[in-house]
Amino acid sequence: MTAFKSLSSSNTICRAAWGRRARAFVLVSFPFALFGCGSATPPGADAVPTSASGPNDPAWVTNRPKLPPPDADRINYDEQTRTLTLYDLPGNDRWMVRMPGEMSGRAITPQHRLPADTELSQVMVYYARPGVKPSAPVSVKQIRDSGNAHSSLAGFR
Repeated sequence: MTAFKSLSSSNTICRAAWGRRARAFVLVSFPFALFGCGSATPPGADAVPTSASGPNDPAWVTNRPKLPPPDADRINYDEQTRTLTLYDLPGNDRWMVRMPGEMSGRAITPQHRLPADTELSQVMVYYARPGVKPSAPVSVKQIRDSGNAHSSLAGFR
């Protein structure tokens, strides 16, 4: 019985020491947990965003005046039918077109036909993300010119 009592009393001492250590650990680690240590923050105004990552930018990117322009190489313009063929946008982004003389653009479908006598350098295409700034626009002339620059598939047309 004596051995059992001494084992029991040393166990009580260990529990008391463990309780003091646990309280000390909580008291020391609580300020670090409260204020964080080295947590990542969004880039500030001094960070230079890359223009290559526009359509998938997170909503907290607010340090630029507009979202990056759409990729003109991925948009097609058919001069015979005067039709813009736009690529799919992520999320709730919408394609917009601003015609000459208009102050703001209007939403369009991925297949959009332009009026016959429209100056292509004055027609602007961009995308808008709800709750965020719109992208920088590109003209239909830029889209047409970027499509003509790729002559590698000209023999297959």
